[in-house]
Amino acid sequence: MREPPAPDATAPKRRTQAERSAQSEHRLLDAAAQIIATEGYLAATLERVGTSAGFSRGLASRKYGSKDGLIEAVIWRVSAHVHEQADCAVAGIDCPLEQVLALADRFVELVQRDISVRAYFVLFSAMIANRLETRPVFDEVQIRFGERLAALIVAAQGAGKVPATLPAEHAAFMLGCLLAGVAIETTMGFDRLTDPAAVRTDLTAMLRRALGG
Repeated sequence: MREPPAPDATAPKRRTQAERSAQSEHRLLDAAAQIIATEGYLAATLERVGTSAGFSRGLASRKYGSKDGLIEAVIWRVSAHVHEQADCAVAGIDCPLEQVLALADRFVELVQRDISVRAYFVLFSAMIANRLETRPVFDEVQIRFGERLAALIVAAQGAGKVPATLPAEHAAFMLGCLLAGVAIETTMGFDRLTDPAAVRTDLTAMLRRALGG
């Protein structure tokens, strides 16, 4: 009986259905973020996103069901990305106040260079102006981020780095508003007259003074 031929080690490995689905979703959401960030919410139709990602016009519709479904997927993907980046920013930092500052710095850096984060704030602005159906998703994402800031500030107060007289929820709310404002201004192009690195340095110095008491 003849032995079956040995597998070709140089042949490309066939991807599983799950891997193909994950790759197509990655490309679709990348395309959606690019269109939203550069052309706005209205330009990101399901058909346009599908063809821009290199697929059939109907793939995005089959995958997400509606434009709201696509937008929700973009929002959740950006939220996960921001939290992953925040984890990286604070890794190895023991002081809770320094963690707050590192998180804020990484957030502004993302706003300045990451197209998907810009897309999020284009959508955020559209939600405020038009009351999009995705508002509850934004609410959940914003609450989660605010709770993360508040937990860090509570830890900084416990370490004696932030005055205990400052309510942590208020500090987190004001810091979140500041970061969102920077993001929206940057998304609208109002950062073109400034030095991005200097903005981050000055923001860190300002927050250190404000939170440190």
